[in-house]
Amino acid sequence: MTYFVPLLARNEAMNRWLAENPLVMAAIFGVLGVVLLVIGALNFMTGRATGKWGSQHSGGTALFLAAIRVVGGIVCIGVALYSLARAMFS
Repeated sequence: MTYFVPLLARNEAMNRWLAENPLVMAAIFGVLGVVLLVIGALNFMTGRATGKWGSQHSGGTALFLAAIRVVGGIVCIGVALYSLARAMFS
């Protein structure tokens, strides 16, 4: 039994291809994780963050957004490492 969660529910061929090629998932989540970590670290250092629609935040709100981005980056890096291990040991 595979524990693959379909990412594109209406496209079975794409889901099957992603399940057969875990290095693609590792690359996607690795790049996303690095970008989130860098942006979160910059937000922590400057104390300012930009919101989803371009609004500027400072103070506690900026630190909260930075923490969310760093945690999201760590989770994405974890998924990338899992996909990489799955590709190497399968």
